[in-house]
Amino acid sequence: MEILLTGATGFVGSHVLEELLDQGHKVSIIIRGSSDVYRIRPRLNEVAQVYKLDYGDLESIFQKQQVEVIIHTATSYGRNQLLSEQLEANIQYPIRLLELGAKYQAKAFINTDTFFGKEQHSSYTYLDSYSKSKKFMDSTAKAYAASHSIKYVNMRLEHVYGPKDQEHKFISATMRALLQEPSLQLTPGEQKRDFVYVEDVAKAYTTVIAHLEALSETTEFEIGRGCSISIREFVELAHQLTASSTNLDFGSLPYRESEIMDSYADHREMLALGWRAETDLTSGISVIVESLKGKT
Repeated sequence: MEILLTGATGFVGSHVLEELLDQGHKVSIIIRGSSDVYRIRPRLNEVAQVYKLDYGDLESIFQKQQVEVIIHTATSYGRNQLLSEQLEANIQYPIRLLELGAKYQAKAFINTDTFFGKEQHSSYTYLDSYSKSKKFMDSTAKAYAASHSIKYVNMRLEHVYGPKDQEHKFISATMRALLQEPSLQLTPGEQKRDFVYVEDVAKAYTTVIAHLEALSETTEFEIGRGCSISIREFVELAHQLTASSTNLDFGSLPYRESEIMDSYADHREMLALGWRAETDLTSGISVIVESLKGKT
C-alpha cells in the first residue's frame, strides 16, 4: 500500500516507519528541513520519497503520487514554541492533510493521539494546550470524515516506551539517572500507567491498515497492554534490571496538578483485529538498558 507518513524522524514515527517497510509497504515521508534523521538513517534508502516541508505546499505531494493512507504521527507538545505554532502543528497541519486525502481519494487518515485526551482525564492540566489542541483536531476530523469519502482512525496511545526516545522524557531520564546518578528524586509513584513497548505500538498501525476495509468511517483504538502498574513498580523494576546503586527518593517531589492516577487501554477492539502487546516490561526495559550501554 502507498503510505504518506508524518513525524517519521520522531520516536513513535521512526518505529512505525520501520514496521511499514518491514511489511512491504511503499512509504513516503514528510519531514522538516531541520529534522535530525538519526533514528531512520539506516532505512532512508528504502523510503520512496522524502519531502522536506515546513507546512508548505502539501498539495504538491498528492499531485505527484498516489497516496492511499496518511499516517500522522507528528505532534507539538508546545515546549519552547509559540502557541500559534503549536496550533498550526496540531490542528491546521493534520486537517489540511485530511482534506487533501479526501480530495485525492486516499482511503484513510490515521491519527496519533495519547491517553491525555481521554474524557475521564479532562481535568488534567499538564500540557494543557497540547491536550486541548489534540482534542479539537480529533473532534473536527471525525466530523469532517463522516461527511467525506475518507476513513478517519484515531490511535490513542498509552504510555509508550522503548529505545531512541527523547532524553527529557520520563523513562529515558530515569534510566540514565539509574546508570549515572547517586540519587533520584521522584513523586510517591502511586500513579499507574499502561506501559506499552514502542515496537508493539508500531505493529498496531500495520494491523489497522490490514483491516481498513472492515472499519467504519470513524474509528478509535486504544493502544496498550490493557493493564497498568504504578510508576514506583516500574522504576523499581528498572532499578533491579540495571543493577543500579542509585537511591530512589520516592516522595521527594509532589504530584503534578490534577495528576492522572490511573490510565490503561481498553484494547478489546484491537484484540478483535488480532493484535496484542507482546513485549513484557522486563524485556522492554532490558532493550533500553542495552541501547544505553556505551552512551552513559
